[in-house]
Amino acid sequence: MSRRTPTARRPSSRHRRGGRPGLWLAAAAAVIAMAGGYLVASRWLGASPTPRADLAAPTQAGAAGAAPALRIAPPVYQLGEVSQAKGVVTVDLTVTNAGAADLVITEMETSCGCTRAALIANGRPGPWFGMRGHGEWPVGWSARLGPGQRATLRVQYDPDAHGIYRGPIDRLVVLHSNDPRQPRAQVRLTGTQVP
Repeated sequence: MSRRTPTARRPSSRHRRGGRPGLWLAAAAAVIAMAGGYLVASRWLGASPTPRADLAAPTQAGAAGAAPALRIAPPVYQLGEVSQAKGVVTVDLTVTNAGAADLVITEMETSCGCTRAALIANGRPGPWFGMRGHGEWPVGWSARLGPGQRATLRVQYDPDAHGIYRGPIDRLVVLHSNDPRQPRAQVRLTGTQVP
């Protein structure tokens, strides 16, 4: 008859105390980093983690299902040759509410510090908006356009902003609004910078 020698049993991983604390810390850090990345990306893309009730509801009484529609004309503006020697270039574009409810534009931003934009609505010029994170940022401003109403989008490009530069220009201006189909409408400015 053979005799078994008792062997010491190792506790299963679920009964061990401590486990791998480094692994748990790394997992927790990864989750926190992903959440922070989501918040930064959602802010840049214009999404909001919590819906904004002031923008979501149609603003025209009795217009069930009516929605605003932001249109910028032209959607691409050709600056042509921009002379650095001649300085800042100013262009005016047309913003129209092509929808059936009030359009509310809450802010704007540009893709570069060399470009800024302001909206002239109802005969009143709004503040200048530039590249987010560069300089002062207007707070509490908004413009409301009724159905069919137009405004002027004034855009300035400063060829001296980057020192001596020669070559292609490709800049964006983004308008944030309550248009449900395109809450971030954009217009593109292109051209070539010369001496």
